[in-house]
Amino acid sequence: MKIDVNSLKQFDLNFPGIWINGDDRDQAFQIRHVLGLIQSLFVEAVASCALFQPITAQNVRDFIDRDESPYERCLNGLYAKAFVFALDGIEKLLNRLSANLNPPQEVKRLHAKYKRYFGHLKHIRDSAIHIEDRGRGETRHQQPLHTHIVAIGCFIENRFTFTGEDGKQYEVEICEATLNKAKAIIQDIINSYSWS
Repeated sequence: MKIDVNSLKQFDLNFPGIWINGDDRDQAFQIRHVLGLIQSLFVEAVASCALFQPITAQNVRDFIDRDESPYERCLNGLYAKAFVFALDGIEKLLNRLSANLNPPQEVKRLHAKYKRYFGHLKHIRDSAIHIEDRGRGETRHQQPLHTHIVAIGCFIENRFTFTGEDGKQYEVEICEATLNKAKAIIQDIINSYSWS
C-alpha cells in the first residue's frame, strides 16, 4: 500500500525558527535535538496510521474473503505497534525535556497533559515487547496476571488492545483524532520556546 503523502501534510509540525534562543548554547542545541527526535517519532506515528487498515462492520467481508499470505496479514500488527512505540517514545523524550533541560513552565504543563492522554501506551508497549510472558498469562517476573482474559494485540475496528502487566486492558485508537491530539500538544511545546 502506498501512502498519499500530500494528505499527511495536515500533520506537519511547524518550527518557528532554526535555533532555540538562550545563553547556554549547549543546552539550546540539546533541546533542538530532542525536539527533532520528537518530530521524527511523530512522523512514524503518522505514517503507520496511514498504512493501518481497520476492520469494520462494513469491510469485514473483504478481509475474510481476501486470499492473503501470513506476511500480508501481519502488517496491521506491525503498523499498530509502530504507532504505539512512536507515541510512547515521544513521552519519554518529553520527560527528558521536562526533567533535564530547564524548560519553560508551559512545557512541563504540556508534558503532563501528554502523559494524561498517552501515558497508558507504556503498558501496551511493554506487553508487546514481553509477548511471550503475556501469552503464558504472566508478568515479566513470571507471576500470574490478575485477570482471566488476556488480550494480546487484539483489534476492535481501529482500537489496538493489550493486557498490561497489572492485568488491566489498555487500548489506543489508531486514527487521525489520536494524531491530532498528540500534534496539538507537541506543537504547543515547540511554540513554548523562543526561536531565531
